[in-house]
Amino acid sequence: MAELHAYKRGIGPLGLTLSAVSAMIGSGWLFSSMYVAQQAGPGAILAWILGGVLVMIVALTYAEISTMLPVTGGSTRFPQLTHGTFVSLFFGWITWFNLMTAPAIETQAMIQYASDYWPSLTTAAGENHGLTGHGYLVATLMMLLFSVVNVYSIRLITRLNSILSFFKVIAALIAAGALLIVAFHPHNFNNPTYHGFLPNGWKGVFSALATGGILFAFNGFKQAIELGGEAKNPARTILIGVAGSLTLVLIVYLALQIGFIGALTPESLSHGWQNLHFAGDAGPLAGILRNYGLVAISVLLYINALVATSAAGLVYSTSASRTLYGLSANRQLPRFLQELTTGGIPANAIIVNFVLGMTFFLPFHGWYVMVEFMSSIIALSYITGPVCCLSLRYQLPAHKRSFKLPLVTLWSFLGFYVCTLIVYWTGWKVISNLGFTLAISFALFLVYRAFSERPRSVPMHWRSSIWMWPYLGGLSLVSYLGAYGGGRNVISLGWDFLYLGLLSILSLTLAVKFRASQEHVEKTLRRLDNEAKTGVPGGVPAEVGGH
Repeated sequence: MAELHAYKRGIGPLGLTLSAVSAMIGSGWLFSSMYVAQQAGPGAILAWILGGVLVMIVALTYAEISTMLPVTGGSTRFPQLTHGTFVSLFFGWITWFNLMTAPAIETQAMIQYASDYWPSLTTAAGENHGLTGHGYLVATLMMLLFSVVNVYSIRLITRLNSILSFFKVIAALIAAGALLIVAFHPHNFNNPTYHGFLPNGWKGVFSALATGGILFAFNGFKQAIELGGEAKNPARTILIGVAGSLTLVLIVYLALQIGFIGALTPESLSHGWQNLHFAGDAGPLAGILRNYGLVAISVLLYINALVATSAAGLVYSTSASRTLYGLSANRQLPRFLQELTTGGIPANAIIVNFVLGMTFFLPFHGWYVMVEFMSSIIALSYITGPVCCLSLRYQLPAHKRSFKLPLVTLWSFLGFYVCTLIVYWTGWKVISNLGFTLAISFALFLVYRAFSERPRSVPMHWRSSIWMWPYLGGLSLVSYLGAYGGGRNVISLGWDFLYLGLLSILSLTLAVKFRASQEHVEKTLRRLDNEAKTGVPGGVPAEVGGH
């Protein structure tokens, strides 16, 4: 049996902040300005601000937990502590799937931008930009590069990010500044010809937030959570990493969105916001700059498309391997995924993520199609923050908290409600596909549990998962009857907010009431505390009775 080495605590506040910034300024800034504008028109500005505020609400619940328990793969470890195996498995798999597929999305973005100069990489048709044989070859090489660098060194990745993040932010601000100075048309923001500031009403704003790429763009803040176990002075470093990265990135995205909307010509808007189109829109920001003759800045963006997506892919590959490691540490996956190299790297997990990540290109053809599906998974994965934060106030009331949220019950409810709304806004079509995917995944776990003794040594804690069933069922029902993404349009706008609010109150109340037993919490906590202090991987307690 391989020895489990300790991971290294070498990431400071700047490194952790830039890791999160690097993930957030990945492919999102290259595409989302266009897709958000198509759904919300000039109201895209409100969508970005609302998205930033909503994600910050959720992020601060994670900040309280991760500064209290700075362990690697926190998103999978915290639910194991508060609600046991099944809840941890469910949300851990969602978090891992979200992070595991992100390098593929970043690679798709890079290839899609490159297709403007190398058309044989993709087969373009509307929002679909499927990969050709050449495209798959390039994608394989890029995904392999992410894996090799991750196996080599976490410190190399953070050093690269410290350099590349500055380059990405500067390039994005140069692009935004160029559009604002050279090609800004103020009348685009409230032109009655195109139905004013909110051409699709608030429904368009909410849809853009969920499926236009905004949530995906902000998703990188969780890098600060997943890498918490490798941070120096975790309490201070994690809080700075979460809040600082979100604030900086919101400013950058707002500048890009305003510049993009202002630069659109009457020709590109001739068929309305939903049918926004112009030459070179496979790589929209670079394309629009090139159309205005800003060739040098356009070339800078094409170069930055390679840099930005590569850096984000590296960071996501890092976090995905730590999450897979966390699932293994919870005995929900084979032990070999928990093994670390002498340098503290989960190499086996990295290899598995590479193989599975390559399959994500097959059913999803194009960046937008990938992100539309992933948005529901991202929002659903965030629910663990509010649930675990509030539950731990009851389970570990005296545990030292370097950062403590005020009015934690209200804050946790808002975070839970926010996640629920965002999942709902992705629409019935996406939610139904997500449900099918989760059912298959759970079936595979049951097969693993049936043939392996390791997962059977830990109880499933079904009682602690009681809150999930009315929540998932109620969310699916409201989505099916709602007005988003293929819903039946039986429930009108406003009533859906009320029903989901009541569902969130009920579900969060049940989640706290049916939290894991104190015996389970104490045994799990001893291992997590030891891991947080020493960096030596822990695990979960052996079979305990009760739940």
